[in-house]
Amino acid sequence: MLSEKITNDIKTAMKAKDEAQVSALRLLQSALKNKRIEVQHDLSDDEVIKVVQTLVKQYKDGVEDFKKGN
Repeated sequence: MLSEKITNDIKTAMKAKDEAQVSALRLLQSALKNKRIEVQHDLSDDEVIKVVQTLVKQYKDGVEDFKKGN
């Protein structure tokens, strides 16, 4: 499952001391945990993808707002 791959990727990034990747993956893992609590069941791969898409959209919107504000 994708959530297991994310957990493994966090471990790999920690071993490689890639703080940016660890931070991003932990943020994703946190969002997935919140969604899991909300729906009260383990997330399917499709649900994980929807959470990722939501986060990507939020950050793109944030970058656009930042650019607009100079």
